[in-house]
Order: sequence, then structure tokens, then C-alpha cells
Amino acid sequence: MGRALSGKAVRASHRVIIMNCSRVTPPGWIQPCLVLSWAFSYACAAPAIAQGNALNPVVVSASRMEQNISDVLASVSVITRQDIERAQAPTLVDLIQGQAGIEIGRNGGPGTTASIFMRGQASTNVAVFVDGVPLQRDAYGVLRLIDLPPNQIEKIEILRGNMGAVYGESAVGGAIHIFTRAGSAASGPSATSSYGSRNSRDLAAAYRINQPELKLAISMQHFASDGYSAMNARQNPKSVNPDKDSFERSSLFAQGEMLIGNALSLGLQANRIDAKLDYDSSFNPFTFGAASPLDRQRAEQQSSDLTLYGRFKPMAAWSSRLALTQSRIESQDFYNSRANGSYDGDQRALQWDNSYKIGNGNASFGFDLVDAAFKTSESYKRESRAYFAGYSARVDRLDYQANLRRDEINATSGNTSNDKSASSWLLGAGYAMTDQLKLTALLSTAFRAPAVGELFGFYGNPKLEPQKHKGSELGLQHQSALGRMRAVYFSTDTQNDFGYGPDYKPYNIVKSENKGFELSIAGNAAGWAYQLSAVSQDPRNAETGTALARRSKAYGSVDLTKTALGIDWASKIFWSASRKDSDFNSFVNASYAVVNLTASTLLSPQWRARVKLENAFGARYQLAYGYDAVPRGLFIGLQYQPLQHPSR
Repeated sequence: MGRALSGKAVRASHRVIIMNCSRVTPPGWIQPCLVLSWAFSYACAAPAIAQGNALNPVVVSASRMEQNISDVLASVSVITRQDIERAQAPTLVDLIQGQAGIEIGRNGGPGTTASIFMRGQASTNVAVFVDGVPLQRDAYGVLRLIDLPPNQIEKIEILRGNMGAVYGESAVGGAIHIFTRAGSAASGPSATSSYGSRNSRDLAAAYRINQPELKLAISMQHFASDGYSAMNARQNPKSVNPDKDSFERSSLFAQGEMLIGNALSLGLQANRIDAKLDYDSSFNPFTFGAASPLDRQRAEQQSSDLTLYGRFKPMAAWSSRLALTQSRIESQDFYNSRANGSYDGDQRALQWDNSYKIGNGNASFGFDLVDAAFKTSESYKRESRAYFAGYSARVDRLDYQANLRRDEINATSGNTSNDKSASSWLLGAGYAMTDQLKLTALLSTAFRAPAVGELFGFYGNPKLEPQKHKGSELGLQHQSALGRMRAVYFSTDTQNDFGYGPDYKPYNIVKSENKGFELSIAGNAAGWAYQLSAVSQDPRNAETGTALARRSKAYGSVDLTKTALGIDWASKIFWSASRKDSDFNSFVNASYAVVNLTASTLLSPQWRARVKLENAFGARYQLAYGYDAVPRGLFIGLQYQPLQHPSR
């Protein structure tokens, strides 16, 4: 299993994580036929709109305020707790893979380096939040995706498109909001266990108290797998170590919140994750040559988060939340048991969020203050100050939204400092042509300042200018009691985009762009629940016309679920067309299609048996050049949940 290295190799590896596809090609006719069949099946059934149900859930990410998904102007989708349990995914990355608008790049199986692409934007331009707190990034702006165990997650909201005016400089492609389970589950103990292919073991346990005045939760999980040899022997004939690449992760999560009076609640949340993994690399960091098949690489990672927060409602129209978070990540790499560099990252965040009802609408305002310190072979600091405001309202058949945000960034290395600042805005409108059909439009700007590692050090470029983004969307949405459909045309233009030369140093591309269509459908028909998505896009360097590396021109997914014979059945198909491998080689990686199958049945009101067939048809594919993705696997499990008590 490959992953980003530390020390001297880390800078190069962050630039050459190769995101690509595999050799399994779906028939050429499958994409247009799927789209036509989806549209036809959806058009056959459409009565009145349903508010607040599974097809029209409440979300908060689109405008920082509660809205039914049918009222949201931006493109958003939700992974519910029921979806999470049905997927039986071992990690967060496995859970979001194949979701609408998301592409994943990964150097092997669970625990390995993963990147998220949205709307053609790189992982550095995708924001990820856990209970409103931004996930920590390293010195190069790369998300430190030490996976949050799915048993701790209540739901995930995926917001697609340029949201820089709402969530800041890293939200150009979109934002992923993860909500933990603290006060949302029934009181009492719960547990899950599973065993399967590659000697994979997963054991999780939790205890929760969910009362109006007090919410407490503590959960633990241990996941381990012997893994498989991820590096492809044909593509790396001189470097492959044929041993299995194991992965092990232990986590502890605790949260408590107490209501004090009628207007104030105080809470504390703590999280700790420890992970160990073996991986393969074709590079020897000590000789700067090729690795030997006998070489062994290992990494150890630790992350911890502590958040103190308060919720205050001084009046019926005003809700406020203040949160202080301390996060830390440590990573150590070993090459043949020899230390091969380390990474330490500390982040402190102070956030103030407010929602105020004014007339027919709601206003949001507040600030995000983030200080981060990084230490590898060099030390860096990055300070971010952001102030934001927004307003959304409905007047007759017209919905509108306006957001404004100011970001000020200071990056330092020793006595050298680099200051960047910019303002971003978003304007959106929606017009209800009928009770079911709505036309939406969005215009937005954003910017992304260089990370400290992109400015300073041996692989830095102090002349690097911030990226400047302009986005637009035009959408058509249909919502009924039987389903929801949304079709969107989107366009993003980027000035001063970042590229990388043969020396791995970043430089400013004059302009890049991405234009495309996105279709998402969810509904029920003939006892089946379905979710369908498809994206067609063209991310490219606008000056040379060449495709941007590691981004597909077409991808999508199909989710089908049905209850029959007392068993809940589910299938997920996700596929991607071929894509350019890298700016540094001529490889074009083939398309792939992967099928996951799951089933579960109640043994009693509290006990459930589960089974999963991962990569059911044994597709051989890659999400990073030279590294094979997870092969077929069979897993069986058992779940215990407390009974739901409406009085609680």
C-alpha cells in the first residue's frame, strides 16, 4: 500500500499522487441508456411535494441555516445514518466513494493516502468539516484524512460547487459536512462486529444517554486487516514487495452536552485515533533510487481533537454557537525499520456562528479564526482570519441567497512572511415555476492562497500567486412525494491555477476551466428505493487545451435498495471513464465499474445480521497509477441497537 511519505520524500509525493482508473471498461452505450432510463422512470410518477421526509431531508450546510433540501439553491446530497449502516463501509473514504459529484484517488486499500475531487477541483480545493470544525490540512494544503470511523457518524451532507463565500478558500469544489452521533441515537448500549476477507476484523461499541437536559456519548472502535499487496507487479517489476500491506486503527470518541436554563447549553467533544499501516513505494528515500522488493515501509499516525462549545439562544429569532477546538496530528514513517521523517501538525480554531430570523428570511454571520503550525524537516505557521455574513429568503415563488466573506491569510517560515487576502461573494436565486418544478441559478467567486509548503522550503515558490475562481450554475429541480430530480449545468474559471514542474515546485497556470452537467435522482418505484447520479465534465488547462490530470470526464453511480423476504437488500454501482494520469507521463488509465452488494436482516428487535460482498464481480482497477484497488471481499457481521423509545 502506498502513501505519502515524510521527510525528504514528502514534498515530491504530495505532488505526484497519481489518481487514475483501471482496466475494466463498461460498454460504451451504458451511460446514455442509464440517463434516458432514469429520466423516463422518474417522469412516470410525480404527485404533490413531500416536506421533511426521507426524500426531502433538512440540511444546514448550504447556507449555514436549516432548510429542506427542496429549498436549497446549491447542489447538495445527504448520507443518512440508515445509508451508513447499509453500506457497511470500514472507513470514511469507502463511505463517500461513489457519492454524487465525488471522485476518489487512493494508493491502495483502507488507511492509504486518499484524495477527494469535486467539480473538477483538486483535493486542496475541497473543504471537510466535522461538527462544523475544519479538518486539519498539512503544510501543502493536503487533507490529513485519518479516517473517522463510520460508527461515530450520524449523517454527511455533501455540498457541490463553489462555496468559497460560505466556507472559505478551500471550498471551491464543494464542502463535505460530517455530523457525529452524540445526541441523535437512542439511549443505551450499541455494538457492531464483523469479520471477513483478508482477515479483516471490525469491532465497535458505544453507550449513549439522550435526554432533553443531558446528552452523553462514548464510543470505541478497533479495525484491523492483513490487507493485500497493493503495488502492481507488472507496472513496478523491480520495486514490488509481495508481502501483504496491513492496516490497523483504534479510535475513542466522547461527547457531552448539558442544557443550562432555557437558552444556554454547554458541551465538550474529544476524539482520538491511532493508526498503523504497511505500504509499498517504488522510491528509496535514502539512496534516491528505486526501492528493492525486500524493502519494507511502515507508517504510524495519531490524531486528537478537543472541542469546547456553547449554544446560546438569547431570543426566539437568534441562535448562536461559539466553539474552540484544539487539533493535533502526528505521523512517523519507517523504511526498513529506519526512521524516515516525521510530521507534526497543530491547529487551533475559534468559531462563532449566528443565525437570525429577519422578516421572511434568515441572516447568518460570524467569524472563523484558525492558527496552524507544521513541523517536518522545517517549521511553518499559517494564520487565517475570516468574517462572513449571509441572507436567504423567500418572496412568493422566488427564493434568493446572498453571501459575503473576507479571508485574510498570513503564512510564515522563520523570519519570512507572506500575506494574502480577498473577499468572496455568492448570489443565488430560485423560481418555483410550479409547486414541483424550480429553476435555480448561482454566481460566485472564491480564492485559494498558497499553502506554506507551496511558498517556502526547497519545493516552495515564493512568487506563487493565489488562485482566483469564478463559478456559475443553472439548474432545474423537480420534487414530488415519490422522488427528487436535479439537473445542473456548471462552469468554473480559475485564474492562476497551480501546476507542477519536473522539479515538483508549483507554478501558476494562466487559466484553467471546467464546464459540465450533473444529474442526480432519488426516489421510490415498485418497492425499490433508488439514488442515481451522473457527471459529464471537461476540466482542462484553458491555455493549452490539455486535460487536467487525475480528473475523469464522466463518472456516476447507482444505488438500489429493497426489502423482501424479511431482508434488506442493497447494491451500489460506481463507475468512471478513463482519465489522464499525470502531467509527467503519457499514461491514460482505463475506465472501471465496481459493484458492492449488502444485505441485512433482523434476528430480534435489537439484533441484526449483516453481510457484504465488496467488488462483487472482481473488477481489477486502480485509483492511483501502479496501485491496485481493493479486490473482491466477503464480510459478515452482527449489530446490536437499543430499542427506540419515543418518550425520550
